[in-house]
Amino acid sequence: MSLHIIQEACFSGCCSSPFSSHSMTQKEEEELEFSVITQGASFLTRDIKFTSQESLPPLRTSFYDLITAFPDYLQTSQADHLRSTEYQNLSCSSRHVVLSHTGQQQPLFSYSQFRQLSGLNNSLFTLSSKQVSSGEEMLSFAREESCFQTRMRKRIMSFMNLEESEYDMILTQDRSSAFKILAELYSFKTNPNLLTVYNYEDEAVEEMIRISEKKGVKPKSAEFSWPSTEIVSEKLKRTISRSKRRRDKRGLFVFPLQSLVTGASYSYSWMSLAQENQWHVLLDTSALASKDMETLGLSLFQPDFLICSFTEVLGQDDPAGFGCLFVKKSSSQALSEVPEVIITDPANLTVVKAEPNWITGNDETTLEDHEASTSAIEIEEDDKAIIEFRGLDHADSLGLILISRRLKCLTLWLVRALTCLNHPNSHQTETPLVKICGPKTRLNRGSSVSFNVFDWQGEKVDPLMVERLAEREKIGLRCAYLQKIGSVGNKKRRDEARDGQNMSLRVSVVSVRLGFMTNFDDVFRVWGFVSRFLDADFVEKEKWRKKALEKKQMTGVIV
Repeated sequence: MSLHIIQEACFSGCCSSPFSSHSMTQKEEEELEFSVITQGASFLTRDIKFTSQESLPPLRTSFYDLITAFPDYLQTSQADHLRSTEYQNLSCSSRHVVLSHTGQQQPLFSYSQFRQLSGLNNSLFTLSSKQVSSGEEMLSFAREESCFQTRMRKRIMSFMNLEESEYDMILTQDRSSAFKILAELYSFKTNPNLLTVYNYEDEAVEEMIRISEKKGVKPKSAEFSWPSTEIVSEKLKRTISRSKRRRDKRGLFVFPLQSLVTGASYSYSWMSLAQENQWHVLLDTSALASKDMETLGLSLFQPDFLICSFTEVLGQDDPAGFGCLFVKKSSSQALSEVPEVIITDPANLTVVKAEPNWITGNDETTLEDHEASTSAIEIEEDDKAIIEFRGLDHADSLGLILISRRLKCLTLWLVRALTCLNHPNSHQTETPLVKICGPKTRLNRGSSVSFNVFDWQGEKVDPLMVERLAEREKIGLRCAYLQKIGSVGNKKRRDEARDGQNMSLRVSVVSVRLGFMTNFDDVFRVWGFVSRFLDADFVEKEKWRKKALEKKQMTGVIV
């Protein structure tokens, strides 16, 4: 297999080394990033700046710009066809921008299939829950399956590229619940270390940290540089290796392959290094694209635990779904912790099973139509078990290369388009509207982009206000918070920030995440929305409205 094919398949950057001593200057990095765009008539390559929303080219012209800069995008039209035929709720008429900010959230079903099956139900599943008291009870409950549950498990594990003989799958209420139950059952008493690698605040991870602290663990975290938000490799390597050098007991290494907020991509080699130093590895797949589990890295590095989540269908205002915790069978002994009644919230130990709500074609069938040995219940169960998981089938049909190529084109175009927005200024110095936080147009970046918006005076616009205004336009931008930023300046300042308690820099940002059904119209609308902040009057009016709302809320509290 050629290196080019490997690099294209490994969109997450699994082939890169995290331990390289070579570092590029900012100018070298920008030139490398700029070189990935095809030279042509694109405004991206001509350094054109737009100073008002009215100056932006129309949708058709901008699409031509996209395919000029990224001709490969034309090879992804199969995704547009699927969107128009199977995901009609995402059409232009709905005016809802298809952006994901809740983790992987791969849909199990298409919208057209959902309409056929749901009837009067708002959800295709009923989740039955049970509280467990040990890892053994949890695994035993998960292994007791109906015909439908067996088929669903097999289909999901096939999609996740996991071997049934090597992993157990446990369903939870959501992604956060999967983190909680693992934190409660993991044997921190014998493996008293927790090391996380997140450059943003994540509620599920924070809950795992709180649970571990109640058990006497002193959690550690990776440190990240600014503004690239990439891992400070020297420090993380030292922290992972410390347990082996000092003969410390191992612990749990919690690792995402990408940042869900900034799109920074991390090497699979970190998992290998952790395994070599006797850590248990939890792989959080929340930030991965739909088929990234098929990258070469996971066939080489098999984590002890994986967490992901699924939704029933894309585009729902209140999406139903569940989380998944995968436990490697050879690592199940690590879930030997007996939860302490005093410090454990019983709700943290809740696992679920999914039962189908849909109506099958055999509801009117009588026993006379079947063999006498087959009961009506078995007939109905068999009918429900043969259901297609069309959302997963669609991702499989598109494949890793097509989805990765499509997301790469849309993400890189959006980053470049955002940086082409400048405030009108009579002075010689440019006043950019947007500053990207995280990687810009690196080929191995993920499909998340984080940035901040600045007014004409250079003052940062509150990301919460940007989120609120985006919601009004049905655009899925959100406010997120970057953390553990300990390398703001030169090496001297980085050394001063080595102590974890000194990593106090917390940065609020606007974050946008593209998914496998995102199209150019979605990305163009994001660009158009952000360009509204070039209007100084618009910004000042919204700031005044925000202050008035806050004052009204404060008055209500006082009353």
